[in-house]
Amino acid sequence: MPQRTIAVIDGNSLMHRAFHALPETMTAPDGRPTNAAFGFLQMLIKLVQDLKPYGVVVAFDRGKPAFRIEALAQYKIHRPPTADALRSQFPMMKELLGALDVPVVELDGWEGDDILGTLARRGEAAGLEVLLVTGDRDAFQLVSDHVKVVTTRKGITDITVYGPLEVEERYGITPAQVPDYLGLKGDTSDNIPGVPGVGEKTAAKLLQQYGTLEAVLTAAKAGEVPGKVGANLVEHEGAALASRTVATIVCDVPVAIELDTVRFGVFELAMVAEAFATPRCAPAASRHPRRGRPSRLQWMSELSATCIPACVGVMRRPPSRSGCPAIRISGWEWPWACLRRRCSLTQGTWRWRVPKESLWFRAMASTRPSLCCSSMPSSPRET
Repeated sequence: MPQRTIAVIDGNSLMHRAFHALPETMTAPDGRPTNAAFGFLQMLIKLVQDLKPYGVVVAFDRGKPAFRIEALAQYKIHRPPTADALRSQFPMMKELLGALDVPVVELDGWEGDDILGTLARRGEAAGLEVLLVTGDRDAFQLVSDHVKVVTTRKGITDITVYGPLEVEERYGITPAQVPDYLGLKGDTSDNIPGVPGVGEKTAAKLLQQYGTLEAVLTAAKAGEVPGKVGANLVEHEGAALASRTVATIVCDVPVAIELDTVRFGVFELAMVAEAFATPRCAPAASRHPRRGRPSRLQWMSELSATCIPACVGVMRRPPSRSGCPAIRISGWEWPWACLRRRCSLTQGTWRWRVPKESLWFRAMASTRPSLCCSSMPSSPRET
């Protein structure tokens, strides 16, 4: 019997990526910015469609561990404050995930990376395949035969899966050497200094030759590492060790969730639609009657049919060449990109191209029956 696959998503990483990849002109009908939430959902649907996990968990940061600040006072201190337009979408995203019955895990004083590391090791121990969805390269240290890292390459839907072989091919080191590698080269995105003059290629070469950071430092003290690099290793030994400490992901955070119980949740379409129709997202799904557990295909179809159109809302941008940036149907703004594959213009009337027996159409009809009439308004121009 094939092992079950669970996806653990770094919520902060994906929200930031989506926010910067999509225009801030994406808003809900009540004016709230939704570009990060929309991009997050796009990535979630792509992940489920391509990698077919049995269930999904989302982890969020809640502060920085004290040991990292003690080891390196400047850790992440250079980062600008989170934009208000992005910060306001985190509560909405968490409540939406709750409405979708997707577990959200966060713990005071810990970062999402540490939760990913903890769940990766727990999943391994439980005999599961674990996919870690993140944009942070330090997560490569968690990769093993049963733990893969999934990253986005271009935009928000082009994904790459890294196993041990892919990590070694890209960086020239094993996953276990990643903390030592970051200790040597540093990480500018997190303000981790590393050793001056040691870049990616030099760090990889040193670890290929000596194996560990301690062995590299010992060799430098013995004069085996020539030139300025050797001198810098001796002079900045403390910075290298502190950088490794900060870059090492903790894998025993006390989070109260077991991956062997995670699966696609049950959610009500009307409740999820309501989550976007009101200024505050819908409360927990337990307040609403539950149906039978959906299949992965049903889950994707329902999510696509309810969340994506509602999340995008009004696209306030100049008309495209076709003059069709958005379509208003029964007071609901649909972005043209969402509709163009599901409708067609015939003799001045917009009609659905989606078969009425399809999961997408049935899911839409159950939530917004007024949208699922035989035709749509003749004018596609933004209103």
